[in-house]
Amino acid sequence: MGPGTLYGTIKRLLADGLIEESSDRAIDEQDGRRRRHYRLTSLGHTAAAREVEGLQSLLQRSGARNWALKSEAP
Repeated sequence: MGPGTLYGTIKRLLADGLIEESSDRAIDEQDGRRRRHYRLTSLGHTAAAREVEGLQSLLQRSGARNWALKSEAP
């Protein structure tokens, strides 16, 4: 994903009220730059949950088995 796509997506998510900028603007230890941090809003959590439900339903209808969401990387 290129920077234009990334920042365009962030701008759209902000405009739609799905994310908000966090007041935490930590300084990157490697290059000393301030980084912006974002978090899901309540609406964003709801939208994400609906997307997960829709994807799970699609997988069930497709006959896919053993699909599970995991919070940890393998």
